[in-house]
Amino acid sequence: MEEEINTAAELLPDKKPLYENITGRGNIWIRTIISLALYIAAYYIFFHRDLQWILILTGVILLHEAGHFAAMKIFGYRDVHMLFVPFLGAYVSGSPKKISQKQRVITLLAGPLPGIIIGVVYLFAFMSASGIFYYKLSLIFILLNVFNLLPVTPLDGGQLLENLFARAGRAVQPFLLIASAICLFYMAVVLHNYLILLFVWLIILRFRGLQRLSVIRKDLDAVGIAYDTSYEALSDAGYMAIRKALIRNIPALREYDPEKISGDEDMIISYVNKVLTGSVNMDLGNSGRIIVLSLWIVFIFAPVILFIYASPHYHL
Repeated sequence: MEEEINTAAELLPDKKPLYENITGRGNIWIRTIISLALYIAAYYIFFHRDLQWILILTGVILLHEAGHFAAMKIFGYRDVHMLFVPFLGAYVSGSPKKISQKQRVITLLAGPLPGIIIGVVYLFAFMSASGIFYYKLSLIFILLNVFNLLPVTPLDGGQLLENLFARAGRAVQPFLLIASAICLFYMAVVLHNYLILLFVWLIILRFRGLQRLSVIRKDLDAVGIAYDTSYEALSDAGYMAIRKALIRNIPALREYDPEKISGDEDMIISYVNKVLTGSVNMDLGNSGRIIVLSLWIVFIFAPVILFIYASPHYHL
């Protein structure tokens, strides 16, 4: 009898860790502050030590990311955190409990749209008062945020298009990444701005990550494990199956025992959430897509047209 009980216990999957028990989340704000300090210091050292404009640039980026941050918080994203990356900008990440097209669109647009509006206000202030300082502020606000709306993954515009056409997104995304890398590489060569190559490298890393996720999901499809769910709805058996597939395919996870949950599963859980696609609520119809696309086009081209109109007023 005792032997039968032990055998039955071995057949039961380990319990997946509760999301609330994940360690290491308390220092999110410390990481944000440290990354912000490093970001400012890097620009201060390498770019003529013009602290005023470094702080203005940082403020514009902070406002942009604060829009994403606020939207994620409102829509109940977990582990929302902001990190600054020297010479590249910043990003906000988090995990949604439920995925909605409308919420995702709002989250993506909450970053660039407020900045563009502020930039246009400063541009009108320049046109009425002819203050060069207003012109430079509008240039920073508009340039940075319009750039983020370009249809290039992983910028906000590229992610927006992927979300609008989510049904075909998994097949289209690798091609968007390749096209984005080629375009940015061309820009780096033409403009002789080789810092752009850092974006190309990030895109290459993301492309490699997508390829690995594709292999892992094919493995899961072969054994009938569903990954179109949230972490909370994922079964213990599903967690262990995804965990084993991750350990097989991700070199950084090879130190984990595939048969037994460890005392520190934070990295595993992070990768599990990348595998899970969630149950997407396709709540944006054709008319909604047209409205979002129209809004996207207006906020890209309208500021450019305004700048063309305002440029004769600008004299160095």
